[in-house]
Amino acid sequence: MTASSPFESEAREISDSERQLQAWESAVRLFTQQRYAEACAAFREVAAGPAAHIADKARSYLQICERKTARPELNLHTVEDHFNYGVERLNAGDTVRARLHFGHALALKPDADHILYTLALCCGISGDGNGACENLKRAISLDPRNRIIARQDPEFSPLFAQFPALRALLASGGF
Repeated sequence: MTASSPFESEAREISDSERQLQAWESAVRLFTQQRYAEACAAFREVAAGPAAHIADKARSYLQICERKTARPELNLHTVEDHFNYGVERLNAGDTVRARLHFGHALALKPDADHILYTLALCCGISGDGNGACENLKRAISLDPRNRIIARQDPEFSPLFAQFPALRALLASGGF
């Protein structure tokens, strides 16, 4: 076994530091691209590197990434919990989860016209014209004012052109 010189040891540390710096730059790119799960793994690697100041920064970013990727546990129990979460998901463009939670809310309170109305909108936005018509028809049968509200609702306006049956439902006085 040969003894390594202090110069060789220093060269290896510089190499490890350079690798840490390159890993840091890669992790920051992932972070700015909002690829938080991948950035977490990259920042963990950087945090294990030899340069303390870079490792400290990496740990800070790692905490942010972990918060961004953590899925908070939802405790939705009531009709309004599911409805409100469904509205939040609909506003975020997540019509799949929105429909799921509107369905949960309706299972708890099948004759809630406001849930049916909002589910009709969600169905229409997601491209389900039949679902939009059926749910709006039920909402109108429970409270006829929903017909007037839908006619004036700017969120329904683009759906009228897309789904003639929906337009016909709102134009008619009956079903």
